[in-house]
Amino acid sequence: MRQLHSSWTFIVLLFFCWVGTTARAQEENTRPAYTAERTDWMGALPDAFPMCKLSIPGTHDSGARFGGPDFHTQNQDIPAQLRQGIRAFDIRLQEKDGKLGVFHSIAFQQVYWETDVLPAFLRFLQEHPTETLVVSLKREGGTPEAYATLLATSLEDKANRACFVEDFHPALALGDCRGKILFLHRDVATPHYPGAACSGWADDATCLLTLRDKNGQEGHALLQDEYQYESDQESAQKIAAAIRNLEAVAAEPEDSRRWGISFASATGLPDGTPQAFADQVNPALADWLEEHGGARRGIVFIDFTGQEGGQRLVSVLINGNFR
Repeated sequence: MRQLHSSWTFIVLLFFCWVGTTARAQEENTRPAYTAERTDWMGALPDAFPMCKLSIPGTHDSGARFGGPDFHTQNQDIPAQLRQGIRAFDIRLQEKDGKLGVFHSIAFQQVYWETDVLPAFLRFLQEHPTETLVVSLKREGGTPEAYATLLATSLEDKANRACFVEDFHPALALGDCRGKILFLHRDVATPHYPGAACSGWADDATCLLTLRDKNGQEGHALLQDEYQYESDQESAQKIAAAIRNLEAVAAEPEDSRRWGISFASATGLPDGTPQAFADQVNPALADWLEEHGGARRGIVFIDFTGQEGGQRLVSVLINGNFR
């Protein structure tokens, strides 16, 4: 009798193990199946999804792969970042050789806006039309006149223009932007600019940023761009600043159309390089988001997204859109 009871107990345990395994398998099948290359993750989201409610991983100083430890912020080129799932880019430009070179401060990054960066964006969107890119443009040096003249050439090109979000408004939905670039201009190059001009972008600060389209329509973004510290020993201050803004963005009411922009990047030269901060900030923010959720965190600009901490931070932001 004892043997029969043991047999039934074993059978019941097998049954519950099977039920649990089946339930977990069904749950996994309902989640987006991602590979190391997340080229089409936005395609799984509905057109009506408000852009301001997305969690969008981005790269700070997206082209900065050269110039030594003081200027080096990324270890992947832009096509690799696109394949990883990066959808926001911080591009800094200065006139060089009659074109706009990508710079980080004084360090030329061996690529040009017209021949390398913009074509990579357009080619990616042609191949992956469900995606959209947010591209922040900033004049890094040189004269305003040279910057405006050269950038206007690519912005006013009719073939390119069809791939740009023409008019910004705060309630933009993902469906309005698929297959296109939404520009955020930190330096306006032309009165007929596509996207949004940024007004009130305070240096090394957290502030309320105004986003204004060329017709005067305005929106706002909760901006955290605190980056200057004494050394990487102050990385906890940077982590706290980032978390405060990520919390504020996610706490916006459902009907709010304020955007969120947070920088995970920082520097504290000579001792606190971008790498030294990234080694501490990226895993800390990934840990925090894994505990508190990656949904509705806005645009997050990150250093060294190809490294383990950066990869985790990118993943938790992307995954948050599906929770």
